[in-house]
Amino acid sequence: MRRYLANLTERLPDPTITVMTSGGGTAGVDHAAAAPVHTLLSGPAAGVVAAGAVARSAGFDDAIAFDMGGTSSDVCLIRGGVPEVSTSSRIAGLPFRTPAVGIHSVGAGGGSIAWIDAGGALRVGPRSAGADPGPACYGRGGEDPTVTDAHSALGHLDPNRELGGGLRLDVDAAQRALDTLPASAGGAHGVLTVVRATMARALRTVSTERGIDPSRLAMVAYGGAGPLHATALAGELGCTAVVVPPAPGVLSALGLLLAKPRFEASRTVMADVGTDLSAAWEELTEAARAELSSQGVAGEVSISRVADARYAGQSHELRITVDDGGADLAELLHAAHEEAYGYAMRDERVDVVTLRVVATAAPILAEPPGDWEQEEPAEERSRDIGVAGETVDARVVSRAALHPGDEVHGPALIEQSDTTTLLAPDERAVVDDALNLVVHLS
Repeated sequence: MRRYLANLTERLPDPTITVMTSGGGTAGVDHAAAAPVHTLLSGPAAGVVAAGAVARSAGFDDAIAFDMGGTSSDVCLIRGGVPEVSTSSRIAGLPFRTPAVGIHSVGAGGGSIAWIDAGGALRVGPRSAGADPGPACYGRGGEDPTVTDAHSALGHLDPNRELGGGLRLDVDAAQRALDTLPASAGGAHGVLTVVRATMARALRTVSTERGIDPSRLAMVAYGGAGPLHATALAGELGCTAVVVPPAPGVLSALGLLLAKPRFEASRTVMADVGTDLSAAWEELTEAARAELSSQGVAGEVSISRVADARYAGQSHELRITVDDGGADLAELLHAAHEEAYGYAMRDERVDVVTLRVVATAAPILAEPPGDWEQEEPAEERSRDIGVAGETVDARVVSRAALHPGDEVHGPALIEQSDTTTLLAPDERAVVDDALNLVVHLS
């Protein structure tokens, strides 16, 4: 990482370079080079930051970010427009303790391969066809059936549309790959049912399994494959609405511009809740401000305080936001524990394990842009597609032809260069003033 960033800096004239971090903010080159562990989840974190901004632009403070790409799906809970940050995350089963947005990932993407296990059951993923040779419908030698092949066989993807690099989808190759599965697997519909079950479990992990009511959440769908599955998953979970941003395939890139410069200074104190910690708080505040200043951040800096606290004898802590006044940390822990687990233990001693001060500054963009450059709109048409085990005649609408206030009623496909949004019968998408597609679910 140090060599890469040094080479990048040398090759650019007078650069101001910032690097996305796992905690949902940006850091200077020197900090990222010295501690690259802070970039482990930086790509998905950028997407979640942008998803929070998109949700707010559509009028939703609380949401679930749903990012489905070629190899995996990432989901994250957003509260008050801000993704949750954790200091206890895992990658490939290995723990790391640096600040990171609370992303839960599963091996379910467009390239995920469908296969039959030893018991004869259909599975999808985590093995992926990758980009080379890719799904069978790419026509590059892939023979394994994938999620993208299922969409292609069901008519969700336009075989006549030229994709990147002059690629056109080979529907016959997709169907041949799916035909290698036994009839009991259910073909393309069966593949989509199984992969959606995998993604639904991930969505429940960050919502219902934590006591969060999905009916209060919107789902922000992005990534190249996210909008194809979003309304089906949101309906199953019980979400309020689905929001598809103007450019879902590059939302993580937008997140890099929306992310604030951020530094988190921390100190382990292992103190009783009654201990005077004011001196430690002040020292951490000075350190956080100094770090942002050393990274060239100018302008106003916002400071927030966070304490990792637990009941005596517990092996895990809860991350608690502390206001600037003389907050009662014990009472804050009781409330946080009750929200997280349904009960509080008010007679138990409260220990403060770690103090954290988070310094942030203004991002490059304060909100998502409203003037996205669109491709030339295609003429509206229709074609037969498979939805929920049935074949229906669906409208095929160009996203570039839609304007604020326009409505699209399902069954329909809304196509654009980086994704396709699938609307089932009885679903209705409305274009809002921020050019988001918003599907309200009953």
